[in-house]
Amino acid sequence: MRARAVLALLVALLAGAVLAGCGGDDSGGGGANGGGASANDPFYGVISAEPLPGDSQLSKLGDGGVGTLRINLAWGSVQSSPDAPYDWSHYDPVVRGAAENGMRVLATVYSTPGWAASTPEIPPLGSSLRGFEEFARAAVQRYGTNGSFWEDHPDVPKLPVTEWQLWNEPNSPLFWKPSPDPGQYLRLLRAFNSSVKGPDPGARILLGGLFPTPRGGISQDDFLTSLYQAGARRLFDAVAIHPYARTPRDAITRVGQARQVMSRFGDAAKPIWITEVGWASAGTPPGLVVGPTGQADYVRQTFELAAADRDRLGIGGVVWYSLNDTPGPLWVGHCGLFTVEGSPKPAWEAFTAVTGGAS
Repeated sequence: MRARAVLALLVALLAGAVLAGCGGDDSGGGGANGGGASANDPFYGVISAEPLPGDSQLSKLGDGGVGTLRINLAWGSVQSSPDAPYDWSHYDPVVRGAAENGMRVLATVYSTPGWAASTPEIPPLGSSLRGFEEFARAAVQRYGTNGSFWEDHPDVPKLPVTEWQLWNEPNSPLFWKPSPDPGQYLRLLRAFNSSVKGPDPGARILLGGLFPTPRGGISQDDFLTSLYQAGARRLFDAVAIHPYARTPRDAITRVGQARQVMSRFGDAAKPIWITEVGWASAGTPPGLVVGPTGQADYVRQTFELAAADRDRLGIGGVVWYSLNDTPGPLWVGHCGLFTVEGSPKPAWEAFTAVTGGAS
């Protein structure tokens, strides 16, 4: 555990207080952590693809001021077949390491196992729905506020998973097959709400991050409007969007557009999370490629602009895409704060300059 986490834990024990991250419940942030851990501000986040970060990188992220670590919690990584017992060994280390370094995990529950669907992007409806409900409930019972993980590891600072996100970009045909359908998403959301809120009534449910204008899909605003018209308001606690855009200022404009939709339906009090946004240091095609220096500048601009509008737009947090670069020529593999080999890029230095952390 980092030294500042130890110190904060001692202070909490002496004072009988519970320390929390800077983001409160009204902003969709961490809230009370229930275990006395020193938490970074959850407003500043990053998403990790597979493989998940190990102890060394988690320590670096914590020292750098990362407050939210978004990961994909995949059903198939926990249950290998329909009758197999749940195996949490893939996720236990990252949940533990995040907590030890002052970071909250934002769990995106996305993908259907190969034994339940022909492709992960087919939502687990129909005969798979009950199994999905059971998995989601088991995940909350493992990592949520009263989760068995914290009972099994009393030495770990308790930073339970309190933000649970349903799916990734469900308004895009890349992630919801065969094609996006707000009605289908509503059915899955209804089941997810019951599974999450049952074991942890204080947990917060985020909509799957909506892409502004997915090719062949449904626009962010139209998809959100359809959900409200269908009565989904009571089933989620925060909207989430992925406002990839030409510039950081354009990305923040997308947040304002989502806020306008929410206001039309009397839901302006809920936070909006940016659960993905990013630009690449290299790669093709060139649309969102801005070079290493440009990427660093856009990291700074993104978080500074979002922080400036944090209260006005009700932004709960911002998650940079992504943690590490991945091999290949496509731009999406070059949005990392670190290289494929794990070396920090100028973007990481910009991130820590914004958070006040150590690079």
